[in-house]
Amino acid sequence: MNITLDYPWLLLLLVLPYFIYRFLPAYMQPSVSLYIPFFQRVVAATGQTPNAGAVAHQRQLIQSIALILFWFGLIFSLARPVLLGEVQVTEKAGRDLMIVVDLSQSMEQKDYFMAGDKQQAISRIDALKAVLSAFSKDRAGDRLGLIVFGSGAYLQVPFTDDLQLWLNLLNDMDTQMAGPATAIGDAIGLSIRAFEQSNSTQRLLLLVTDGSDTHSRLDAVDAARVAATDGINIYTLGMGDPKTEGDDKVDFASLEKIAKVSNGLSYVAADSDSLQKVLVDINNIAPANYEQQRFQPKADLYPWLMGPLLLFYVLVWGFLTIQVYWKNRARGKYVE
Repeated sequence: MNITLDYPWLLLLLVLPYFIYRFLPAYMQPSVSLYIPFFQRVVAATGQTPNAGAVAHQRQLIQSIALILFWFGLIFSLARPVLLGEVQVTEKAGRDLMIVVDLSQSMEQKDYFMAGDKQQAISRIDALKAVLSAFSKDRAGDRLGLIVFGSGAYLQVPFTDDLQLWLNLLNDMDTQMAGPATAIGDAIGLSIRAFEQSNSTQRLLLLVTDGSDTHSRLDAVDAARVAATDGINIYTLGMGDPKTEGDDKVDFASLEKIAKVSNGLSYVAADSDSLQKVLVDINNIAPANYEQQRFQPKADLYPWLMGPLLLFYVLVWGFLTIQVYWKNRARGKYVE
């Protein structure tokens, strides 16, 4: 902690009374005069030149001390002395990351195996939940959002830095809760609207799907171009075997276009291991980010300076008032 002045240049005013005293005439106060009819004869007899009936009263020492102290206190108060506290550093989310998850019926297909267990196959959605849970734990410093889509797109979690809440709602989602079809373009469009509430300059969208766009009112690539104009980078993650044909085929070509036009990257996760590696890569490419804000608290000190000076000034004024009273009383000007 240390003490400093916010406006130190105001200390130049400390010398102002000296220049006023040095270069301006003293204030002349009218005084009591005695009028006599033979004034001119007195003037002629003494040879003096008459002047105005005014005098410059001399201050007592205590008055001069009080005025000087009060002037110094006033100028130092205007310069605003402050006590600086320790610098406070706060960290807030520096990046907004929207996770967009396909909940179409094909996500129920059990063709993924968790690490260390190659016997029990699990569904794509369960595999995705597991790796996204681990992924979210590495995103401290980011705000996460969650959109699910099927026949339509729905905002499940607006941007939040409460990662536990985000994780709870992620684990609660289930396939077909958004419909059996796949509306990738609508999901990107909803993400753009969600980012309108974001003040972050770093915006990422992770799009996870295992199919092709079959139900969008908005073309997915066109939606990605709009997202790019809003500064949103889209990372696409296709789940499934690239060799699959028919209705279950994943449109990896469109996913690559979506990522390319939005300055993102496209990944393929054909199994659990590759899915885990993809999310690790995304973490390395776009690590969690913090914005630091520094704040140094200030405590004004002028009340502690002016308070005692005002009290001292009042005491001096009271002392001088009583002093004049007793002097006048001693001269007989006050009658009991």
